[in-house]
Amino acid sequence: MLLHDDVIHCHDYLLVKYPTNRRTLHYIGKVESCIRFPDLQDISTVSREDIVSKIPKQHQELQGSIIATSMKVHCSIRDEIIKQENGSFSGGKLELTVKEESVNNIILSYKHKELDDGYKNSSSFSASKHFFDARSKIEESHVFKIIQQLPKGASLHTHVLAGVSIDFIVEKFTYMDNIYGGFFNGVFKLKFFKPGEQYHPWKLLKDYRKDANFDDWLKTQLSLVYDTYDSVDDIWAKFKKTFSTMYDMICYKPVFEMYIEQFLNELYKDNVVYTEVKGTFMPLYDLNGTKFDTKDFFRIFINTVEKFKKSHTNFVGLKYIHSIYRGVNNNVLKDGLDALIELKKEFPDFIAGFDFVGYEEEGHSLHHYRKELLNASKFDLKFFFHAGETNWFGHTDLNLIDAMLMNSTRIGHGFALPKHPELIKMGITKNIPLELCPISNQVLKLIEDPRNHPLTSLLAINYPIVICNDDPALWNATGVSYDWYVVFMTMTPKNAGLGFLKQMALNSLQFSVLSNLERSEAFNVWERQWDRFLDNILANHNLV
Repeated sequence: MLLHDDVIHCHDYLLVKYPTNRRTLHYIGKVESCIRFPDLQDISTVSREDIVSKIPKQHQELQGSIIATSMKVHCSIRDEIIKQENGSFSGGKLELTVKEESVNNIILSYKHKELDDGYKNSSSFSASKHFFDARSKIEESHVFKIIQQLPKGASLHTHVLAGVSIDFIVEKFTYMDNIYGGFFNGVFKLKFFKPGEQYHPWKLLKDYRKDANFDDWLKTQLSLVYDTYDSVDDIWAKFKKTFSTMYDMICYKPVFEMYIEQFLNELYKDNVVYTEVKGTFMPLYDLNGTKFDTKDFFRIFINTVEKFKKSHTNFVGLKYIHSIYRGVNNNVLKDGLDALIELKKEFPDFIAGFDFVGYEEEGHSLHHYRKELLNASKFDLKFFFHAGETNWFGHTDLNLIDAMLMNSTRIGHGFALPKHPELIKMGITKNIPLELCPISNQVLKLIEDPRNHPLTSLLAINYPIVICNDDPALWNATGVSYDWYVVFMTMTPKNAGLGFLKQMALNSLQFSVLSNLERSEAFNVWERQWDRFLDNILANHNLV
């Protein structure tokens, strides 16, 4: 009996699927004519003579139709495979409105132009280049400029101390009064002190600025873009130093408040309406000698966010994911988790959960901390683990197993997940999204060319993914548009367009930890922005 699911193609002719354990292909010409070809695996790869030899003599008068149709069937199957794969890709099943289709055509015209130029001359394809070299060219891209305007929903994986542009930090903070610098164990650090006293080995920055090149040098201490690195270990060593350089400066209460305001402003300008950030408790201070405790830190943080929301009515808010260095001993982790659980009771709408921070290769595994983490999970503490941010197989990547088993709300990076088919199935079943940070993966030397990013294979099966920016300031970026652009141009099929971009925006809000009421508000804001975006693109891009 011929079942509906057996039919691959139905036009003038039908091609019927056949069991893999029987080397048989059933071909139906016109519906009333049925011919069976034994021992043929694929009609499109068999010569005309071989096919004719298999046709019973009583049917050889049909061979003209049969041979002509074999090409037609081949092309039909090919088209069907492409259609199915496009439909399975993230965003492939979204139905676009008439207006969205018009915008989609505009986006694809620009995307195709960039890709076609790249096919002819790969050196012109900026999206595949190292971001340090490609940034200025990316900013000239029509696709990038549209993505900047696109309402992107939420940014869900940014480290607080790497979320404000280095130019802003140098120009705004390091020219304030009473800021000092000094070298400690080979690391240059910045800090504010009460005026009128000596703080050896600290020295006023205005004295350092007697060297006209000081600001340029200072930027090299605050970011990664000015050096070359031989290995992942080398770049992580510099990575850690940059945080040490600015940490004490950002802990100065007036600077911290301005810093958070600018952090939010850079996201807001990039059409982000909500963010979840990763950070540590910071011991804030002022020049009167006041040292603020952890609860003060949260109150100051929350008040700064609320102040920003009042002046930016479309901004929905910020939630905080607390991070502890993955190298601490088990007792320190237990104490930290216990403290976090208590603080979450006091700040339930602000504290989202817990993650580890630090180079995954160096720290302890999640399995090492399983007792403390499983105990903390009993108190409804959500996890947002970095896991699988590695090229190793069977070692550091095994953190992914524990992250999945502990029901991590999202997984940071998950770069190694495609190596683990059982975990892919588990992640789909549990609906655990990955936080894809392509520029970070490139800068930290997991990949060179993002066209080879392993998570492309997960986008291809619509595994839940959100696009994030990780530490944008360290590679001289702001917002999330650069990462969105790199993903769109290097990790999606040529004809993936507005549907994919819309899906990523929807994912960002859907996979946030907003309450149902907050999420509803965020979607309402996003939908209004989306409609304006469509109108603006149609009004400003006239394609011939």
